Amino acid sequence: MSDGEADCLILPSGLKETHDIDGASVRIYYLECLAQASYMISHGGNAFLIDPRRDVDAYLQDLESGGLTLKGVLLTHVHADFVSGHQELQERARAKVYMGAGSAERCQFRPYETKDGEDMSLSEKFAVRAVHTPGHTPESVTWLLIDKEENNRAKAAFTGDTLFIGSCGRPDLVGSIGYTAEQMAGFMFDSLNEKLKTLPDDTKVYPAHGAGSPCGKSLGTGLSSTIGAEKRTNIALQFQDRNTFVKFLTSGQPPAPGYFKHDVTQNLQGALPLSKAIKNVGWLEPADFQKAIEDEQVVVLDSRRVSRSHSENRFTVASLQIEDFNVGHVPGALCFPAGQAGGAVVKAEEGNFAIWVGTLIPHTAKLAIVAYTDQAFETIQRLARIGYEASFVLKRGMKAWESTIGCEVQKSQRVEVNTAADYDALLEKNDGVVIDIRLPSEFESDHAKSAINTPLNELKNILKLFDKSKKYYAYCSSGYRSAIALSLLRKEGFDAYDIVNGFVGLVANVPERTMTGKVRRKL
Repeated sequence: MSDGEADCLILPSGLKETHDIDGASVRIYYLECLAQASYMISHGGNAFLIDPRRDVDAYLQDLESGGLTLKGVLLTHVHADFVSGHQELQERARAKVYMGAGSAERCQFRPYETKDGEDMSLSEKFAVRAVHTPGHTPESVTWLLIDKEENNRAKAAFTGDTLFIGSCGRPDLVGSIGYTAEQMAGFMFDSLNEKLKTLPDDTKVYPAHGAGSPCGKSLGTGLSSTIGAEKRTNIALQFQDRNTFVKFLTSGQPPAPGYFKHDVTQNLQGALPLSKAIKNVGWLEPADFQKAIEDEQVVVLDSRRVSRSHSENRFTVASLQIEDFNVGHVPGALCFPAGQAGGAVVKAEEGNFAIWVGTLIPHTAKLAIVAYTDQAFETIQRLARIGYEASFVLKRGMKAWESTIGCEVQKSQRVEVNTAADYDALLEKNDGVVIDIRLPSEFESDHAKSAINTPLNELKNILKLFDKSKKYYAYCSSGYRSAIALSLLRKEGFDAYDIVNGFVGLVANVPERTMTGKVRRKL
């Protein structure tokens, strides 16, 4: 496949498990990069899709191969953390979109607004029931798979952002416009106690998100649970007093990424079909790319990885061609490694690619993409999952850039800390500053001696406190976030480096240079 020739790729579907519930099939699609779950429930040749992501071809492929008729798309709420594929499914599969109360008046497409307790037939045996569960958003709905042959007994609950494994949805996002966080938390208390806790204990629970999602705090890692298990172990279901619950839910929530408001707007409008968005992307030769990035609104986003150590650089000696970001990149480029497997799987050294892009780059930016030549389309599509549409791509990648006269190449330096002496050398002459760009909770658990906590999500806002006469050495857990931080700092003219293998490496190599931290130091 050459540059610009494909409409879109069918990325790995993220199909993790298929559950049999008394003959009904529940397919669990989970994108680890976004910590986002979608579901296909089917029986008797019919199916419903729940909370589909924007790239819908994998679902359509599974429907066709299974000989299934799509009866509708069920949205648990107006999502803020990803762009849903409901609009495209409505157009391509003639699927009706079902939503909760109060949603239709906000949408620019035509959803079917369900009533509380309304049933949608799946087959002779099963139906899907809408149970309104406001709290995360006003229109939030839980979809129950009910067995008509067992007096409408609930078999499964697709709880969206109302009930997570080990937690519940946050009440303070942009989907709750018109209500205070305290009001929404009160609605959540009612939904959990009056609607969900009253379901049979053996009802399966299928949430919209898992660990790593910014849509709640302390989410569990499992793909599914049961109402009984959550009643026993989920902290959000242990409160008897409404006011105490409200205080609990409105405190300690992680910062909401900046792209959330943009995604709500996209989902209310109905996003442009992915194939059309991809066709709008320009593929530029290096000289044209160089001219294009002179625009101040352009952000160069490089989705290539950084080599984990100098000995692992993907560098072809014979042709002197550049492969990884730290070996050579376009001046001023920001490094957001996309990882592998289309975001369906995230390895320990990888991170939440799209979430970090949406956190640190405004949606109004014109994105200029640099990628491995075999990953360019994937990068475009994964950005589109959060409503970020690339403006143009460097044709043939960094190999073409490096071989073009007049195109400057920059390198990023990394440091290895194998001994205590290596670590101490970073701080010599008082011009070295070690920065820990993990979350405060991670820092307080343990950190390197003399390190200053500057969380990545706050970095852009506190750059004015940095000193260009000093050298900055960044680390995170394993190296993903520090690679992003390094590129941000160098783009702003700071002398910055990241520490290979992050805090995991420091703990392994120089435990005597770490300590249990209780106080977050300031710059």
